[in-house]
Amino acid sequence: MSQPTVAAPTVGQSSKKYWLTAGLLYLSYFVLGFSLFAQAQYKPALATQWGTDVAGVAAAIAWMMLGRLIAYPMAGPIADRLSRRLGAIIGAVLLAVSFIGIIFVGNPLLGTVMCVVAGMGNGFLDPAVYPALSEIFPKRSHIANLFLKFSILVAQFILPLLIGATGGAKFEGGFRTIYIAFAVMIAVVIVGLFFAPFPPNESQVARADGTPKAKVSINSTMIMLMVLGATTITTFTLWGNTNQELGKAYGMADPSITQSWYATGAMVAILISTVLLTKVRATQIIIFYPLVAAITLIVVTFVKVAWIVPVAGFIIGWTAAGGVLQLVTSTANSLFPQARGLMTSLVMIASAVGGFAFQSLAAPWVVSAPGNVLLLNAGVTLVGVVLAIFVDRAEKSRLARTPARVAVNA
Repeated sequence: MSQPTVAAPTVGQSSKKYWLTAGLLYLSYFVLGFSLFAQAQYKPALATQWGTDVAGVAAAIAWMMLGRLIAYPMAGPIADRLSRRLGAIIGAVLLAVSFIGIIFVGNPLLGTVMCVVAGMGNGFLDPAVYPALSEIFPKRSHIANLFLKFSILVAQFILPLLIGATGGAKFEGGFRTIYIAFAVMIAVVIVGLFFAPFPPNESQVARADGTPKAKVSINSTMIMLMVLGATTITTFTLWGNTNQELGKAYGMADPSITQSWYATGAMVAILISTVLLTKVRATQIIIFYPLVAAITLIVVTFVKVAWIVPVAGFIIGWTAAGGVLQLVTSTANSLFPQARGLMTSLVMIASAVGGFAFQSLAAPWVVSAPGNVLLLNAGVTLVGVVLAIFVDRAEKSRLARTPARVAVNA
């Protein structure tokens, strides 16, 4: 299906007046990075707070995924049909509620509810923030969305330092202080978003010839983008769930060091990809990075030496966790500008379902046969590479139809 060209002169006009808005949106994702990581780091403290054990907290954390899945079907239409501002504010408010609730509720059931609320906050932010940044920075939309991942990574890098500085992860530590500090931070975002200017919502703008907005219908490109959402998240989640066991099987003295290499690779990827996006299409990165990741997974399956695990961690961090999912989402926004919130929701729903499904499939092998997990991961990743080739063709066609906005990273 050929996508209509949206060309309203006021849409996507990047201006300094939107820089504050962009800053608030990035700050919201910095706080989101804390939300995605904090409960896992504070399991001992939360077990004491909720009157359960560490396993009970881990079970509650898993429900964050359900919160995302509850929110996405509502959040996409709200961001498209009402406003990006409203969707972002709802997401931020839900995060604030979850932060306060998590540290003050007194039983595991309510703790689980708060984790669901945190997931819903994530679910409302995604379909509002990705499209808003695409409209604030129309000629740098992929880079703008890529830095959302960087904001999350920075939060995840800083959090362990904060935990160490405030007495550790036990109940008597400063975990309440940190949660309240981030709640205050997201409150600042909420107030700011009420007053910060947003660019025109491209999903609500009629085409230049005066005809009504085109309705979005399902086509092969849309389905491939959704599947890419599932394959890209699977690559790094399966690696994250398996690398410690793999390191032990290969004789590593300290398998936990792999996580540091992985995080470093992800942060380096954001910076390198920012440069690459000035020279190549985002879809070319979506092809190349997962291809390298798949080859790495196959190599580490058969080269069973200790040193290869952290090296592979760095490469997987670079080529899988360093913003590929964000580039898939940004590409979906570019190919379907009349339904950016909806497309973000669909890609993220697929990523959540796919990630859960493949993790469940691989779970019996994680300890007993981590090599099988690597091969499954490589196969899923290669499926994504094939689909990305077809999506790249659609992106080239889009650029050819919009000469006035042609830019490698438009």
